[in-house]
Order: sequence, then structure tokens, then C-alpha cells
Amino acid sequence: MLRAESVSAGYNQVPVVHEATLQVAPGQVVALLGPNGSGKTTLVRALARTLRPLAGKCWLDGRPYDAYSPTAFARQVAYAPQETPAEMGFTVAELVMMGRYPHQKGFWSASRADWEAVHQALAQTELSHLAERTISQLSGGERQRVNLARALAQQARYLLLDEPTAHLDLHHQTQLMHNLRQYAQQKEVGVLVVLHDLNLASQYADWIALIHQGRILAQGTPEEVLQPALLEQVYQTPVLRQTNPLTGKPLLFALSPNSPPTPPPNAPHAFVVAGGGAGAIVYYALLAAGWRVSTGVLNLLDTDEEVARALRLTHITEQPFSPISDNAYQRAQQLAQTADALVIAEVPFGWGNLRNLELAVWAQAQGKPIYALSTLPIEQRDFTNGAATRLWQQLLANGMQVADSLERLTALLDRDASAQSSQES
Repeated sequence: MLRAESVSAGYNQVPVVHEATLQVAPGQVVALLGPNGSGKTTLVRALARTLRPLAGKCWLDGRPYDAYSPTAFARQVAYAPQETPAEMGFTVAELVMMGRYPHQKGFWSASRADWEAVHQALAQTELSHLAERTISQLSGGERQRVNLARALAQQARYLLLDEPTAHLDLHHQTQLMHNLRQYAQQKEVGVLVVLHDLNLASQYADWIALIHQGRILAQGTPEEVLQPALLEQVYQTPVLRQTNPLTGKPLLFALSPNSPPTPPPNAPHAFVVAGGGAGAIVYYALLAAGWRVSTGVLNLLDTDEEVARALRLTHITEQPFSPISDNAYQRAQQLAQTADALVIAEVPFGWGNLRNLELAVWAQAQGKPIYALSTLPIEQRDFTNGAATRLWQQLLANGMQVADSLERLTALLDRDASAQSSQES
């Protein structure tokens, strides 16, 4: 096992990484994630033995690093830095051959085994057709793959890869990570990979370490570490987490690189009945149209709850997978009472959330205008043996307005809000 134990590391005696503990086991892919400047590269350099720790220790298979000569260490640990190879006239094949130096008696004593390792590494990185080209003739992405091929040719038990997907297109990013995943499993090689793409880490890593301001804040499986609240703390960006339908792994989205639209305090207020992901597009449309938005009742872990939290909307929540309680319903009534309109997103209704539709009936009785986005008949979204349909028909009979697109929905709301404002003035 490769292990950093309470390692602090930095430059000119100033620590960048503080008391980091991290390990990589054979057959395991570990992703190191964090914002720019968080200490990822510094920690990898300490593990690669190119940077001596200021404190703490690094261990290789139960022995401290100092117990290994440089050559013996290089037979066990291969490192591919971010920097691409220098333009010194070497061909791709010659550069990849440099990864074989721990196994050679002299620089020019390449054996048949060495060339086999080189050709295998070139094939794994899809560089075989470029073997005779010089580095100056390659793109940035191709140079990055040469770095990786050189590390693979080393045939070490541990690979330390600093942003190997940088400069790569989508095909080569996913292909590289897929190949690393297979290589780790088939060869029993431990892989530590620095990544910026949270979704690549989620899909291909067994273990994730999240580093921020030089300290590892969390370690665990992708499901454990890739939590929106934690990611928002680290990246200072609202994050939505869903599930990849093909793999079941977390799928992350940055909701907005900037702050969401902030309507003025005197803007009209819409309370949105949402759930199951149906509300998110309505939130955005209303905010963009200049409405203040609140929402509920939403179960914790529901997609619409995560979006509402990320957008900093006032919202009423209930425990995961629980029906709406009296307390949550009463709080939703109080919030809906302050709204200028109640909007029903295209939500499927079951017994667990039927009270949200009852809330709309109650609000309508209080004189609140009701609007609904609906492209499907309510019968196709009714999983209550007709109870939701009966409430829907009651809402329609008492004046609920229905729109079949977001544009028509916001147009209805704006028209009626303008009319109400004119009457009041």
C-alpha cells in the first residue's frame, strides 16, 4: 500500500498541504479532487518523492520511503506530472522508453521486454500511430497522453497521475479513465489520479479524497463524498446531485456560475407546488421573469429540494420518503398565504404528496389565484386512485388557469400581476 501519514508539504518551508493522510491500495483507483490551489499537486509530488515533506511520513508497502533507493522506488511508483515533455527532438517512442530506465542497466540498453512495454503503453494510450513523431508535432492532448504512456511503460505497482485528462477531448477523457479502471483491476495496480471533473471521478474512482486549502476535508466512496452541501462549501458554487441512470453513480451539475437572479423585495411572490424534479425549471423561469419564489412541501434529498436550497429559495421540507406531516403542511399554508399566486408544476401525485394538491385547493379558497403547468393530462400523473384528479377538477372548476409551456405560464402570471397592480394604483 502507498500511504501518506499526517504529511505537511510545501515550498521554502511554507506548508501548502497540512497533515494529510491518504492511501492507495493495489487494484484501487483513488481520485484527488479540489479547487485550483488547494494543494493537490503538492500532495502528489510528496507521494511521488519529488518533494520532501516538511512533516509526516510516506510509506511504500509498509516501509518508509527512505528505505528505498531511487531506482528501487521507481520500479514500484510511476509519476506522470502535469508538465508535458520538453521539445528536445525525441520521438514519442523514445520518450516513452524513458519510463523503462528503472529496469535498464544503461540508458541505451533497451531489451525486447522494454520495447514490448513501450509498444503496449503506446497502444493503451492510442499513440501507436504517432510513435515516430517528435513531441513538437503533437497537440497538447497528445503530449498529455505521452506523459501517461511513459508512466505506464514503467510497469510500476502504483501510478500517480496529475491531471492526466487535461487538454483531452471528451472521447479521450472517458477512454483514458475507462482504461485506467481496467488496468488497475487487471494488473492489481494502485492508481492515484488528480482530477477537476467531478463526474469522471464519480464514475471511475473507487475512493475520493476532497482537499480544500491544503486539508483533506472528506474521504470515502463517491456516494459518500460527492454531497452537494460539502461541494458547495469547497467550490463556492451551488451543486445539484442526481443519479446516473446507466451506472447508479452520482451525477453532479453546477447550477449557475454566478448568483441566481435576485428579484427586488417588492416583486410579486409565487409559491410553487413542486417535487420529483418537476419544479426546477419553474423556479428558474419565474426568477428570470422577475418573481420571488418559495416552494414546498419537498422531501429532503428530492431534486427540487436540492435546487431550491442551491437557489436559496424559502422552502418547506419533510423527511426523506415520508408523507407530508401536519406541521409541514401548516408551515406551507403560512408561506402560501403570503404569496400573490400559487403555481403547480407538472408533478406526479401519490398518497405521499397529495396534501400539496390539497394545499392548492385551500389557497384557492383563500382567494389566491392558481396556475398550473401541464403538458400531460392529470390522469397520467395521478397515482391515488382518482383522488388527485378530483382535486384537480375542483381547482379547474374554481378558476385555475393551465398553461402548456413555461412561456405561456409566465405570460399568464405577468398579465394578471400587471392587471392587479393597475387596479391597486
